[in-house]
Amino acid sequence: MLRRQTGRKGKDAWMALSGKVYNVTPYAKFHPGGVPELMRGAARDGTRLFGEVHPWVNYENMLTACLVGILVDEPESPGQQPQSEMEAMD
Repeated sequence: MLRRQTGRKGKDAWMALSGKVYNVTPYAKFHPGGVPELMRGAARDGTRLFGEVHPWVNYENMLTACLVGILVDEPESPGQQPQSEMEAMD
Protein backbone atom coordinates (compact mmCIF):
# COMPACT_ATOMS: atom_id res chain seq x y z
CA MET A 1 0.00 0.00 0.00
CA LEU A 2 2.81 2.43 0.85
CA ARG A 3 4.39 2.06 -2.59
CA ARG A 4 1.15 3.13 -4.28
CA GLN A 5 0.90 6.41 -2.31
CA THR A 6 3.36 8.41 -4.38
CA GLY A 7 1.77 11.85 -4.31
CA ARG A 8 1.53 11.72 -8.11
CA LYS A 9 -1.53 11.68 -10.36
CA GLY A 10 -3.86 12.90 -7.62
CA LYS A 11 -2.79 10.32 -5.03
CA ASP A 12 -1.88 11.19 -1.47
CA ALA A 13 1.81 11.02 -0.58
CA TRP A 14 2.56 8.57 2.23
CA MET A 15 5.94 8.21 3.89
CA ALA A 16 7.21 5.85 6.57
CA LEU A 17 9.35 7.29 9.35
CA SER A 18 10.69 5.03 12.10
CA GLY A 19 8.02 2.39 11.57
CA LYS A 20 5.05 4.78 11.34
CA VAL A 21 3.27 5.77 8.13
CA TYR A 22 2.28 9.37 7.56
CA ASN A 23 0.16 11.01 4.86
CA VAL A 24 2.41 14.00 4.22
CA THR A 25 0.11 15.53 1.59
CA PRO A 26 -1.46 18.11 3.97
CA TYR A 27 2.01 19.12 5.19
CA ALA A 28 3.58 19.42 1.72
CA LYS A 29 2.73 23.09 1.19
CA PHE A 30 4.39 23.97 4.53
CA HIS A 31 7.61 22.01 3.95
CA PRO A 32 10.50 24.52 4.03
CA GLY A 33 12.43 22.61 1.34
CA GLY A 34 9.46 22.62 -1.01
CA VAL A 35 7.18 19.91 -2.30
CA PRO A 36 9.73 18.24 -4.63
CA GLU A 37 12.18 17.74 -1.76
CA LEU A 38 9.47 16.23 0.47
CA MET A 39 8.36 13.92 -2.34
CA ARG A 40 11.81 12.31 -2.37
CA GLY A 41 10.57 10.26 0.60
CA ALA A 42 7.07 9.56 -0.72
CA ALA A 43 5.93 5.95 -1.16
CA ARG A 44 8.87 4.54 0.80
CA ASP A 45 10.62 4.44 4.15
CA GLY A 46 12.13 7.90 4.44
CA THR A 47 13.71 7.40 7.87
CA ARG A 48 17.31 7.43 6.65
CA LEU A 49 16.78 10.34 4.27
CA PHE A 50 15.04 12.36 6.98
CA GLY A 51 17.84 11.67 9.46
CA GLU A 52 20.48 12.77 6.95
CA VAL A 53 18.74 16.03 6.07
CA HIS A 54 17.37 17.24 9.42
CA PRO A 55 17.91 14.94 12.41
CA TRP A 56 17.02 17.69 14.91
CA VAL A 57 13.39 17.99 13.75
CA ASN A 58 10.72 16.34 15.92
CA TYR A 59 8.51 15.04 13.12
CA GLU A 60 6.29 13.02 15.48
CA ASN A 61 4.83 16.20 16.98
CA MET A 62 4.76 18.01 13.66
CA LEU A 63 3.01 15.17 11.78
CA THR A 64 0.68 13.88 14.54
CA ALA A 65 -2.43 14.73 12.55
CA CYS A 66 -0.95 13.02 9.46
CA LEU A 67 -0.40 9.60 11.09
CA VAL A 68 -1.97 6.80 9.04
CA GLY A 69 -0.73 3.78 10.99
CA ILE A 70 2.11 1.37 11.66
CA LEU A 71 4.36 0.09 8.85
CA VAL A 72 4.00 -3.67 8.25
CA ASP A 73 5.52 -5.97 5.66
CA GLU A 74 3.38 -6.66 2.60
CA PRO A 75 3.51 -9.50 0.08
CA GLU A 76 5.72 -8.60 -2.88
CA SER A 77 3.45 -9.78 -5.68
CA PRO A 78 -0.27 -8.99 -5.91
CA GLY A 79 -1.10 -12.69 -6.43
CA GLN A 80 0.18 -13.82 -3.01
CA GLN A 81 -2.26 -14.85 -0.34
CA PRO A 82 -2.89 -12.55 2.67
CA GLN A 83 -0.54 -13.09 5.60
CA SER A 84 -3.20 -13.06 8.33
CA GLU A 85 -6.89 -13.66 8.96
CA MET A 86 -7.43 -9.91 9.38
CA GLU A 87 -6.06 -9.26 5.88
CA ALA A 88 -8.30 -12.00 4.51
CA MET A 89 -11.34 -10.10 5.84
CA ASP A 90 -10.46 -7.08 3.71
